Amino acid sequence: MKKTTLFCCFLTLAVVSKMAAQNPGCDGARYIDDVFTTVKKTTVNYAPTVGHLNNAMTLAMDIYEPEGDNLSARPAVVLAHGGSFVLGDKSSMQPWCELLARKGYVAVSIQYRLFPFFTLGFPDSLDIFDTAVKAVGDMRAAARFLREDAATANLYRIDADNVFIGGYSAGAVTALHCGMIDETDEVPAFLQTIIDNNGGPDGISGSVSNRTYASDAKAIVNMSGGLYRKEWVGANNLPLVSIHGTADGTVNYVYGLAANIAYLEGSSLLHVQAESVGLWNFLQTVPGGGHTNVYSDVQYQPHLDTFWTQATTLLESLTCALVDVDEATISAENWSVYPNPNAGTSFVVQLPASVQVADLKISDLTGKTLLEVKNIQDQAVIPLKNLPQGAYILQIQNPVEPGRRFKSQQLIKQ
Repeated sequence: MKKTTLFCCFLTLAVVSKMAAQNPGCDGARYIDDVFTTVKKTTVNYAPTVGHLNNAMTLAMDIYEPEGDNLSARPAVVLAHGGSFVLGDKSSMQPWCELLARKGYVAVSIQYRLFPFFTLGFPDSLDIFDTAVKAVGDMRAAARFLREDAATANLYRIDADNVFIGGYSAGAVTALHCGMIDETDEVPAFLQTIIDNNGGPDGISGSVSNRTYASDAKAIVNMSGGLYRKEWVGANNLPLVSIHGTADGTVNYVYGLAANIAYLEGSSLLHVQAESVGLWNFLQTVPGGGHTNVYSDVQYQPHLDTFWTQATTLLESLTCALVDVDEATISAENWSVYPNPNAGTSFVVQLPASVQVADLKISDLTGKTLLEVKNIQDQAVIPLKNLPQGAYILQIQNPVEPGRRFKSQQLIKQ
C-alpha cells in the first residue's frame, strides 16, 4: 500500500537544521503493510513503584515482536488498556499489538497502577485524577525502560528515536495527558498538587538506572479517549490519530462526565482544537459507535481499517522522515470568521490576502457536511438561519492550489 495523499500534507514540513537518521526498515511497505505472519509475546517487569496503599509493587509489560525479524532497530508503540482506571488488563490490547507487530513494529501493552476500589471503595474525581497522574508516570517509565534496554542489553532492538504512545479509553486518556501537557500549559492548582505529590511529570515509577533516559514520544494513537482541557493541545504538541464513536456514553465524543467521575473533552473537540492551531491530526468518527464494544461493534467495523491505515501511515512517516519532527513546523494558513460566537443570522468569511478564491465547507462535530459554498472571493457573507445553536467546524480549500493547507475554524452559534 502506498502512503495516502493525506500524509503528504503532514510531511510538507519546514525543514530545519537538525536531521534525524532514517530507520533501517524504511522500504515503503514495512510499518504500513503486513510484512510478517506470526508474532511472539514476551512478558517482562519494567518498573518498580509504589501503589495507592503505599505498597511496593512491580509493573509488567507484554512485548509483541514480529517473529523472524532481524532488523537492528524497530519503532515501538506503547499502548495502555481501558477500564476507567479501576479495572482492566494489559492482555486486552493484544489484537492491536499483534496488528502492529505484523507490520514490523514492536508493540508494548503495559500494566499501570489502578485505583484499588475493592479496598478503598469507589473513587471520587480527585482519586481518578491521582490515578491518571500515576498512569502517566507509568507510561513514561515504560518509554524509559525501552530506551534503557536499547542503550544496554538491546534485547528488544528498539529504535530509541521512534517511540509512540496510545491506548483505549482510560489508556487513551493516559496517553493524551502524557503527550499533550507540557511546561507551557496552565495546569489547575489542584492538579499541579497531585502531579507534585506523585513525583512530578515523570512520576516515581522505574529503576534508578533508567531515570537518565528520555520519556517522550513522537505521536499519539487515541481510541475513545479525552483530555481534561482541550487548550492543552498546542501547535507544538504530538501529532494525533483518533477514533471515537458519536454514541459513546463513557467518554463522550464531544464533552461530558467520563464514567460518571470526571469531565473530559472528547476526540471531536480535540480535533477542532488541533485544527485551529495547525497541529496535524486525524479523527475517524464512528456514527452511532459506543464505547465498550470498540473491538466488535458492527458500527466500528467499516471504520477500523481506515483508522489503522491512517495511524500506521503516520507512524511510518515519522519513523522514516529525514527531519526531526520536534524541530519542524506544519504549515497551515490562517483565515478569519466573524462575528464568532454569533447570535445573528449570518457570518463573514475573510480569506487571506494571498488567496483569490476558496470553497467553504461547514460540518457538525460528527463530521457531517451541512453546507458547502463554492468560489468565495476575498470576503463572503454566509447565512446561518438554517443552522441550530451549537458548534460547527468550518474548512476552506483553494480549488486552484489544492495542496495548500488552511486551519479549520470553530464557529459557535448562540
